[in-house]
Amino acid sequence: MLSACREAATDTNEKKAYYDLKGFVENQIVYLNEKKPKVTKTVQLDGKKELRAEIETDWKKELELFAQADINKPAYRNSYSVTRSDSAVYEYKIKQGENLPVRYLMIKVDSATQQPVLIKALLRSENRIYSSEKSIELTVTRRNNLLEVSAYSVKGYQKLMFMNARSFNITAKIGF
Repeated sequence: MLSACREAATDTNEKKAYYDLKGFVENQIVYLNEKKPKVTKTVQLDGKKELRAEIETDWKKELELFAQADINKPAYRNSYSVTRSDSAVYEYKIKQGENLPVRYLMIKVDSATQQPVLIKALLRSENRIYSSEKSIELTVTRRNNLLEVSAYSVKGYQKLMFMNARSFNITAKIGF
């Protein structure tokens, strides 16, 4: 039991191989839960569009896909090629032969704070009976000298065997 505690402690202090997206998302969840901003969402499922305004939002659930796009797992350490077109952009592409859910991740950071201002990812999963693909994007805006999530979107499809693919597109704008 003591060794498990010791392992967990060293794991959190261990240098991350890739940008710490999960840490950023978790901090934003705490911040958004405190601020309780209004969210205006457009949900489109199989071509049918619906507009929703929400005051109470479960931010952990709402930003879950962005936390799942974090690639800092020990098993993923050598699974991505890293491209830095400039000092503000981290781009991760899955290497040939790897079969992980996060196929692509791009994080553009603020040059002063090194905090994300734009996050894009492609998540894909498939097995014999199910396939899905999600293209996710999160935009962060500087407001009162703080970086806050201002919008996000999730686009993609889900397909079950013997059924047609169901497409979806969710866009959300966060108002403070």
